[in-house]
Amino acid sequence: MRKGIDVSKYQGTINWNLAKPHIDFAIIRCGYGNNIISQDDPFFERNVEECTKLNIPYGTYLYSYATNINMAQSEVDHTLRLIRDKKLEYPVFIDVEDRSQLVLPKERLVEIVKYYCEKMEEAGYYVGIYASLSVLNGILNSEELAPYDKWVAEWGSNFNYRGRSGMWQYTDDERIPGIDTRVDGDKAFYDYPEIIRKNGLNHLEPDETPKPPEKIELKYKVGEQLFLNGPLYKEENAKEIIREYCNQKVEIIKTNDLKGIEAPYELNIKGFAKEVDLSIERKNRNCVCFAIINWLKRIFKGTN
Repeated sequence: MRKGIDVSKYQGTINWNLAKPHIDFAIIRCGYGNNIISQDDPFFERNVEECTKLNIPYGTYLYSYATNINMAQSEVDHTLRLIRDKKLEYPVFIDVEDRSQLVLPKERLVEIVKYYCEKMEEAGYYVGIYASLSVLNGILNSEELAPYDKWVAEWGSNFNYRGRSGMWQYTDDERIPGIDTRVDGDKAFYDYPEIIRKNGLNHLEPDETPKPPEKIELKYKVGEQLFLNGPLYKEENAKEIIREYCNQKVEIIKTNDLKGIEAPYELNIKGFAKEVDLSIERKNRNCVCFAIINWLKRIFKGTN
C-alpha cells in the first residue's frame, strides 16, 4: 500500500523537495467544472512541473459540477486540455461531491459520471471516481459504474467500502513538511504506475528498462571442500549427467547465484552439482546401492 496526498490551490505554494520523502504519490487537481481557463486550478502547472522534476508519480482530478451531458462533455474537454502533454502515472478521477449533483435523480447522475469515464477511457486514460463513502453506497451505487475504480473518502482508521476501490482518502488533516496547510492523506491499494504503463494507458510508454537478473543466496562458497553424493553435470542447466558420485570429496571452484540455475556449483572434478547433492559431512551409505538406485530413478523417469 502506497501513501500519497491530494492537493489543489488551497495548499498554496508547496515545497515539494521537503514533501517528497513523506509521500509515494500525489493526486493534483487540474481544475473544476466547464472548460473555461478561469476554472483551471492556478497551481496545477506548477505542481505538475515540480512532481515531474522530482520524479514523484502523480495523477489528477477534476471537481465536477456537471448536471447534464453537455456539461459533462465540457468537463471532459477541460480535463483533456490540461493533461494532454502530461505523464500521469496515476489515474484521472472525476470528483463527485458538489451539492448541485447530489440532488439529481440517481439515473441522471450515474449517466453523467459514466459518460465522463467512458470519454476519458476512449482518450486512452485510466479513469476513476472520487466520492464519499455515503455517496458511493447511495446515489452512485450502480452496476453501470462498477467497472471503474473508486477513490473513497472515508476519514478514520477503518475502511468499509465493499465495491471496487483503488484508493482511500483516510484523512483531511494530514501534516506534511513543505505544506503550510493541512492536506488530504491517501492510500493506494494498487501499484498504479505499473498497471498504467503495462497497459499503455495515460499515453505512457511501457517501461522497457531491463531488470537486473534475480539472485539467490547460496549455501556454499568458493573454496569450500564438501562431499558429492549424486550426479555431476556437464553444464549448469543440469541437462547431461557425466557420472554419479558417492562421498566424493570435492572443492567448489566457482558459483552462479542467478535464480533458475539448476546446478550452480562448479567443482574441481570438471563439472557442476546441485546444492541438494552436496554435504559438509560424509554420508553413511552403501555406494553401490546408491549408484543402482539413482540409475533406476533415471530409467524410470525416462519412461514418463
